[in-house]
Amino acid sequence: MQITKLVFKNFMGYKQLELPKANEELPKGLVLISGQNSYGKSTILEGVLFAFFGPKIFSGRNASSFITYGEAKAEVTIYFSLDNKKYNIYRKWSRTGATTTKLFEWIKNTYREIKNFNIENFFEISTEQALNTVFVRQGEVEELANKKGADLREMIIDLFRLNIIDDALSYLDNESKNEKYQKEKLEKKRIPSERIEKDINTVTIENSELEKELIEIKIKKEQLEQKIATLPSDELISNLEKLYRQKDKLEGYILSNKNDFQAKIKKTSLNINDFQPIENIIEKVDLLKKNKNDMIVKKNVIEERRAATFRGLGKTKGRIDDSKAKIKQMEDSLNFTLKENGIKIALCPTCQNELTKEHHDEMVAKFNKEIKISQDKIKSITKILDNLDSEIKSFQTKLDAIKNRITIIQGLKEDYNNYQKYEIGLIKAIEDIKSFLKKSNLKFTDYSAEKVNLLSIEKKTHTIELQAKEKEYIDKQKKFKINQDKLVNLEEEKRHMKELQKSIGELEIEIDHINKAKEFVRRFVTEYMVVKRLVKNIALTTNKYIKDFTSGQYSDLLLDLSGTRKTGLSLKIKDNFNGVHESIEVLSGGDKTALGIALRLAISELMSKIRPIKESPKKNPKVDILLLDEPLAALDATRRERILKHLIKSKTFSQIFLITHTDIPSDINAHKIFVSKDHSTGISTANFKRETKPISSLLNP
Repeated sequence: MQITKLVFKNFMGYKQLELPKANEELPKGLVLISGQNSYGKSTILEGVLFAFFGPKIFSGRNASSFITYGEAKAEVTIYFSLDNKKYNIYRKWSRTGATTTKLFEWIKNTYREIKNFNIENFFEISTEQALNTVFVRQGEVEELANKKGADLREMIIDLFRLNIIDDALSYLDNESKNEKYQKEKLEKKRIPSERIEKDINTVTIENSELEKELIEIKIKKEQLEQKIATLPSDELISNLEKLYRQKDKLEGYILSNKNDFQAKIKKTSLNINDFQPIENIIEKVDLLKKNKNDMIVKKNVIEERRAATFRGLGKTKGRIDDSKAKIKQMEDSLNFTLKENGIKIALCPTCQNELTKEHHDEMVAKFNKEIKISQDKIKSITKILDNLDSEIKSFQTKLDAIKNRITIIQGLKEDYNNYQKYEIGLIKAIEDIKSFLKKSNLKFTDYSAEKVNLLSIEKKTHTIELQAKEKEYIDKQKKFKINQDKLVNLEEEKRHMKELQKSIGELEIEIDHINKAKEFVRRFVTEYMVVKRLVKNIALTTNKYIKDFTSGQYSDLLLDLSGTRKTGLSLKIKDNFNGVHESIEVLSGGDKTALGIALRLAISELMSKIRPIKESPKKNPKVDILLLDEPLAALDATRRERILKHLIKSKTFSQIFLITHTDIPSDINAHKIFVSKDHSTGISTANFKRETKPISSLLNP
């Protein structure tokens, strides 16, 4: 694998970064990244890891923390080659959480997107493994060099999954528990086959009985249908019943009207013969009406005479009142005075002429006489009015009698007409019945009202019985169908129980297999066997580096990982000056750091190549680059030079990016990335410088 170009936009301190620029590509081998602290050297390596594996590779950080301050979104693109093919991976994300990840492959003359890719499957490496294999964090070498035996032991066990046997046994235990749990669940669902067979037998017997009952009901239904078919139709019976009801109703009306008529006629001087024909009664009524009218005329003449007489009485009474008023006026207003001649004189209140006392007395006597005449006349008129009232009363009595007789006769005439009308209606009803019976071509001879009523009752009884049988038939059919479905379900349950029993048997076999597998794993391999082989490989791989890193003083690293968790890893190294294997505790700080770098490079190399089991196919790792963040800080110039020269000539990793802020020895001419920073804006920039001298000339000046 080879990274050929980096493109950052708003990634942490880099507003815009392209390494290298234009069409140039990053070379294979060692690339040094130099610059002062906090300039953004580590950000370049973090950008590579972020592009390949996303923000999840950095625990405790979210994607938005990688966006340049004040910007809303960021983008990173890494161009690389793998298996002789060109790719680029592109990531874009924003502070709102929106993310885009795309992988492109160079095909012919353009990059084409690879749909539905999984980066871990693509690189054939997990994110965790990549972090521990590809990336050596700042301070990790010093930490590794100074780890205590117990801590170093745990780190190697965790990195290389040496506890896989325990994990496998734990996994098999969980699998066994799950299988037993599934078996228990199935056991709870299992129903004894004997009970199912008993239910099947019970339902089968019940359905057999139902079949017999259905046949009996069907026969009874057919018998009832035949009986009903011999009876007149519902429509015919209904029409006959309606006709007979009409006839009965008319007969009831006739009887009622006849009784009422006879009761009323007894109260009169008439008899039923007077109404036959009806014209006789009509003539009587007309004669009575004529008498009534004549009497009304006579009565009106007398009433007019009485009214005129009454008016005369009023006038006479008025004259009396006038005379009395005049007398009173004269008495109230006359004031007699005595004249010289001895005569009493007063002024007349009406004419204002002189009136003597004698003349006054004469006038009063005259008025009194008129009053007496009028009073006698009133008595005469009153007597006449009394006679007239008697006569009017007599006429009114006679008129009331005539009117009452007319009303009675007319009522009797109306009753007689109704009586006749109902008799005619009855005759018609009887004729309608005869006509209907004749038209209907009936089978029976007796179709009297009583017979029709009996036929109706008989048909209703049979119909109700038939409906009951039909309902019973349907109910038993439903029950039969339910039982059939129940039998199907029971057979299905029976089949299901067989499958369930089979599943239980398979689970028992599976549990037995798991138990055998656990025993096989226990007997097949031990941690000691794995450790012994792995420790040997770590020591051998480390030895490739340590002698060169320590100027030949130390070699032949011995590792012993078989100690307990408490005692940890025993680590010794041969001092070539005295030929003795000594504990690394005696090493100087620089030699210990050099050993830490050698050990870390060995671990990365082994982790990229290690196979899970012996039968796994042997193949080169796809991700064979190495990202080193400040591994040389604790080394002197001599050791830095030796390590850098080793890394330059190393073929173990196709590409190594090494960050350093220490001075580079003058005779180390590696490819370089120079990082700088604008302190006024806080924006970082980086430039790539390619080493033009051949590597061989650098190693052998």
